[in-house]
Amino acid sequence: MVEEFNWPPLESNPEIFTEYMQKLGLPETWGFSEMYGFDEELLGMIPQPVIGVILNAEYKVKNPAAGSLDTTSEYYMKQTSKLDNACGVIACLHSIYNNQSHI
Repeated sequence: MVEEFNWPPLESNPEIFTEYMQKLGLPETWGFSEMYGFDEELLGMIPQPVIGVILNAEYKVKNPAAGSLDTTSEYYMKQTSKLDNACGVIACLHSIYNNQSHI
């Protein structure tokens, strides 16, 4: 019998994201930082260059068929119920794998 695995949640914290991804091979010259808002002066506080943004928010789709297919990516991993708490890790992987040419 195979024991069911429940992915442990990864705190939504840029320092934890950075440490975790660097342990998996992200160069030490790259990392994650906090974004405090979309105002120009707040965006100016973000270390440069920026190659991705991770937004942790609940997303409810009223009409799933109305989603946009305009955005393409080289790497996409669908989150399933088996990866119930892995949204932070999956977001980090999407950000890194879809920007390998910049890293």
